[in-house]
Amino acid sequence: MDSLTQIVLGAAVGEVILGRKLGNKAMLLGALGGTIPDLDVIYSFFNDDPIRQLEVHRAYSHSVLTHSLLSVPFAWLSQKWNKQKITFGTWYLFWFTCLFTHSLLDCCTTYGTQLLLPFTNYQVAFNNISVIDPIYTIPFLLILAVCLFIKRENPLRRKFLWTSITVSSIYLIFTFGLKFVVHDKFKNSLRSENIEYSELNSTPTILNSILWSAIAYNDSVLYLSEYSFLKADEKITWIPYTRNLQLLPTYDSRALQTLKWFSDGNYFIKPVSSDTIEFYNVKFGRMRFDTAVPNEAFIFYWKFYLDGHEVRDEEVRKDDWKFSETFRMLMDRIGI
Repeated sequence: MDSLTQIVLGAAVGEVILGRKLGNKAMLLGALGGTIPDLDVIYSFFNDDPIRQLEVHRAYSHSVLTHSLLSVPFAWLSQKWNKQKITFGTWYLFWFTCLFTHSLLDCCTTYGTQLLLPFTNYQVAFNNISVIDPIYTIPFLLILAVCLFIKRENPLRRKFLWTSITVSSIYLIFTFGLKFVVHDKFKNSLRSENIEYSELNSTPTILNSILWSAIAYNDSVLYLSEYSFLKADEKITWIPYTRNLQLLPTYDSRALQTLKWFSDGNYFIKPVSSDTIEFYNVKFGRMRFDTAVPNEAFIFYWKFYLDGHEVRDEEVRKDDWKFSETFRMLMDRIGI
């Protein structure tokens, strides 16, 4: 999730565990704990290799083993720093919960979280909420913010705290329900269209949980579609993309293997010339809904080309995205 959401979640966790003893300091420390896992982005300032950045982001900093180990020195320092009688075990629970809930929330998004490193680099991704969802964040933030102005001894503070946690949790659970419903709709549509597939993934589009994207694929073709709960009567239409997987061995490299891993099967290859291909990771769905042309519809793709006996790669960054135009398309596609 975005940094603001993780800060709010960390603050709520901090208030739950130590709010009665530390007051607003518990929220501040919780917000810090909720931010720590995302400090892996600092790595990008020292290594500008985008492939390596993909490998590092949401990796060891988001691992439950790292959280378990890191919480020990944090708890020890906190106990030394704070003069109140708070046990080491309570401090450990505080830091571990702040760190771990960060990663658990990230697991609900599409990006993927390497929660079980170093045992496996499998990307845990439940795909039930967007990486930025204001419907989740804003009520959580506003209700929790009220607690800052209420004394810790006042029972009303705990009521507002648990209201904020309850509202955000209900919405998060609700998105799982939406995913179950929409996933079934996509399956029925594929069946009615006689489309054969080996894998079907569904995920909410950016900023909302109303419009969902689906990716279905087999070894030959990848199909992509969207469904909006506000346009329930609109027929689901599938856009086919030939995968061209037979071209992959020619361009095999560390970068290609990393992209295949990160895409988790949700990709296709577009040949550009006899010695150049484009690799499209489509697990985030389309960014533009007015076109099916790959390099216009998708925000994330890579170019591979042969340079003598070597395989070169290049991340294609689209600098011509117009937020206002893209946002308008999103709202139109949702049905707002």
